[in-house]
Amino acid sequence: MPDILSRRALLATLAAVATALPGQDGKQLFQSFCGACHLPDRVHVGPSAIEIAGLYRGKRAEFLAWCKAPSPKRKGVIQMPPMGYLGDAKLTAIHRHILASTVGQKEVVVKNADRFRASPSMRRRPLVMRIFMPDAGPAAIAVAVNDDYHYCFDAGACRLRYVWQGDFIDGWPVWRANGNALAKIVGDIVLREPRSPLPVQQSDKRKFLGYRLRAGLPTFRYRLGEVRVEERITPLPGGRGLARRFRLEGAPRDWRLRLTAPVGMTWRSGDGEFDGLEFTPAVSKRAEFTLTLEQK
Repeated sequence: MPDILSRRALLATLAAVATALPGQDGKQLFQSFCGACHLPDRVHVGPSAIEIAGLYRGKRAEFLAWCKAPSPKRKGVIQMPPMGYLGDAKLTAIHRHILASTVGQKEVVVKNADRFRASPSMRRRPLVMRIFMPDAGPAAIAVAVNDDYHYCFDAGACRLRYVWQGDFIDGWPVWRANGNALAKIVGDIVLREPRSPLPVQQSDKRKFLGYRLRAGLPTFRYRLGEVRVEERITPLPGGRGLARRFRLEGAPRDWRLRLTAPVGMTWRSGDGEFDGLEFTPAVSKRAEFTLTLEQK
């Protein structure tokens, strides 16, 4: 794994993120943790869901054992990293989804040269992917909001890392190295936040509380010290940029949001006032407000 944390600390972080995911939605879990490598009907980085269903139909215990301690099975296929940090309940939900979603489906045969090209799942928008990202902790989550804008959220640090414009990511370095590498950003970074803009101290404890998907996009829930936060990023009409909505519980009465200057874009909001890069929400908007990151 990348030298960001020790292996033990990394597994602990991933376990915390997995535990924080709401519910046992097998489809959501499969998309978040398996979909980058396993497509429903064809070989990609790993075997298709159809093939997995054929191997493990009626063999839940064997499926869980394999996920926890995978080993090489065939030449030319990248070895899967251990997924035991998800726990038996979530792995069972994934197994159930694989079996149910592949009933009556037929596998599409692809040539080896086509296996690692952009797959239908990678072209889907919106798209949420758990993958190792540059300049982020091991619990990074890459989100393709639409065809134009994408961002990296760090679930370990409980904050947005950066936003970029262009294409999404190249995950091949991660897959090829069995997680001992980082994905490549395919585009230009337009915002990079060195710290959380919210009214918290750098020393405050952070706890990721999971996320909920609505219309394919996540609403992240986390705690910064005594402040409980919900953060959601959605596209603006016409490809003009992004809307970033915050909902806070336990924030100080009088506070300011300290933003970072974007590249080629600007911050706007009808929920308060700006003083340079400092934003003060209106009294009625202190607990819930929206900022927009728009093209100049």
